[in-house]
Amino acid sequence: MKGFLSVLRFELTNYFKNKGYLITTGIIAAVLIVGLSLPSFFDMSGLFGGDDKKTESSESVSDEEKKNFIIFDKENIIKDVKGLENVFISSSWKVATNEQEVKNAVNNEKVEAGFILNSPTSYKYIVQNSSFSDGNQQMFDSYLSRLNRESYLNNKGIDVNEIDALYNTQINSEVELLGKDTVSNFAYTYGLIFVLYFMIIYYGQLIAVSVTTEKSNRAMEILVTSTSSNALIFGKVIAATIASLAQVGVILASALVTYKVNSAAWGGKLDFIFNISGETLATFAIFGLLGYLFYAFIFGALGALVSKTEDIGKSASPVTMIFVVVFMAVMFGLNNPESMLMNILSYVPFSSCMAMFVRVAMGSVKTIEVVISLVILAVSTGFVGVLGAKIYRMGTLRYGNPVKLTNALKSLRKDG
Repeated sequence: MKGFLSVLRFELTNYFKNKGYLITTGIIAAVLIVGLSLPSFFDMSGLFGGDDKKTESSESVSDEEKKNFIIFDKENIIKDVKGLENVFISSSWKVATNEQEVKNAVNNEKVEAGFILNSPTSYKYIVQNSSFSDGNQQMFDSYLSRLNRESYLNNKGIDVNEIDALYNTQINSEVELLGKDTVSNFAYTYGLIFVLYFMIIYYGQLIAVSVTTEKSNRAMEILVTSTSSNALIFGKVIAATIASLAQVGVILASALVTYKVNSAAWGGKLDFIFNISGETLATFAIFGLLGYLFYAFIFGALGALVSKTEDIGKSASPVTMIFVVVFMAVMFGLNNPESMLMNILSYVPFSSCMAMFVRVAMGSVKTIEVVISLVILAVSTGFVGVLGAKIYRMGTLRYGNPVKLTNALKSLRKDG
């Protein structure tokens, strides 16, 4: 126990004295605090839209900013182009006297597009170049359909406004959720999955590099002979865990507390990100911690199998690839957290730390399922920790070419 505490204290000191660690944490936390506090000091309404100012600005668009169109109406079907200006927002319309005038205006780029109206149900669209984002035809079709409908109803003596009121009957509804609000929970679930992914990839590599660095300068020989391998690997992994939790905790706490303080100024616009239930946070903390430890022990053991830091990538690539594939599968499963894929992934130790969290945050999962998944992950983490310590001890005393994980496991089986 004394050896473990000594290693833990030494590793934590290295983390907390690292300028890069402190500066990165401080900058990210400061940016979040300042950014989330801005609405309390500045008017940010224009950034989110939907305000009166936006409406006023759209009504007072200058002539230079308006889109110009031209139309030739052969049968004088459209009595007033103001109707078109209401359909085509921020537009200006010119009436042509013949088809050639329309084509010339488009060809000379005086207008964005032109229309030659042959009949109430037929027209020709004149444009210089076609575009995927061109919605002019759809809007013109809608306008002509309305004109034809109004003409038909007027001929039949039917009140157009009465029909419009019938078609636009307001329907009132409310949603009563008996389970989880998947749509609202998507944003913070997505973000927390990324946080866990970053923690495992970044700190896993740091653990592997730390082990290899000590091995390359022969300090490992002294450490292994003076302290048990269990104390060494557990001390390194737990220290990295505490350091990563401290870093992520400071950043997340800065964001959550700052938003709570300034939530009134934000008008609830970011509630879908920061209103995280206690159940969800607890699940993320427990499964995230165990999943982190699971991978951290693996990275620590893999770091002991190589003698040069440049070989770490090759040694750790299989596990890294597995984790990336698992991460992509879980991200894909966000769209359907109750799918068979997510159910399977939530019981596999390599993926349950993310998959079960997604199911709890966005779906309906029974308590017994969470408990079973948690037990499997906890037992697997303990097993990987013990196995990692044995690989760690064996690998740290082997120098030269990198040792393959399969060969290391075979050696342990023979020794055992």
